[in-house]
Amino acid sequence: MSLKALIIHSDDNVANLIGPGEKGQSVVCTTEGTSQRLTIRLLEDVPPNHKFAVRDIKAGDAVIKYGLNIGRASCDIRKGQYVHVHNIESNRGRGDLSGKTQAACGSPRRQKKTAKS
Repeated sequence: MSLKALIIHSDDNVANLIGPGEKGQSVVCTTEGTSQRLTIRLLEDVPPNHKFAVRDIKAGDAVIKYGLNIGRASCDIRKGQYVHVHNIESNRGRGDLSGKTQAACGSPRRQKKTAKS
């Protein structure tokens, strides 16, 4: 059985997975308001209701969701890869990144919280 995902806008280069997905599974993507279907094989696990690339996105290119630029790819992202904070930099209210170097791309991982002095 194929997984399902929704592409909100025809300009989007990411889709939202409906439920969880595992590496190697096929996902049938539907573009909202159209009969357009696209099948993509996941290149890595994707958590429930998260996004993945529906086409290759080069480092520095805009990540488009809802027809809007939600950030820039911090590294090359391949079609079928999980798209989240480990490989995109938001362009919305990210004053917390001022003066910091860009993190290298890699697998998503949880960061430990540290107490502030």
